[in-house]
Amino acid sequence: MKDQLPHNFDDFDEKLDGDSVFELLDQPSVIEASSISSSISKTFVQDTLRRTRLEVSSAPTPWWKSILSPKLLLGTSAAALAAIALVFSLNTPTPKVAPSVVIDTDPPTEEWNDLEDTLASELLVSVTEEPSLLSDEEIVALIF
Repeated sequence: MKDQLPHNFDDFDEKLDGDSVFELLDQPSVIEASSISSSISKTFVQDTLRRTRLEVSSAPTPWWKSILSPKLLLGTSAAALAAIALVFSLNTPTPKVAPSVVIDTDPPTEEWNDLEDTLASELLVSVTEEPSLLSDEEIVALIF
């Protein structure tokens, strides 16, 4: 590490030589993997990850990142598209001419009369088989 520092930091080099942290780092102790119990390593990993998540989540985000967030951009673009669609739908011309209604004033034709007679005869046949299908008034109206 001393080789990476510029040469004009001679005082800094002297401070690093006497630092107890660097002395400890120079003499690391080797720990075998089997000597660490699995429960301690699991809780260590869980605690470390939990602390990391808490520190990351508690860090405030810059204002420009909150403006450029995907959720905000998606919502803004959806609102803009809805406004454009509304403007186009309101500016479309509506037809001024009312649609014409066809009124049939012709008297019923011969085919219609034949159809009514056929229906009445079928109803009378079904009433003779099952008299409870129609009431007395309906049967009289059907006959006359």
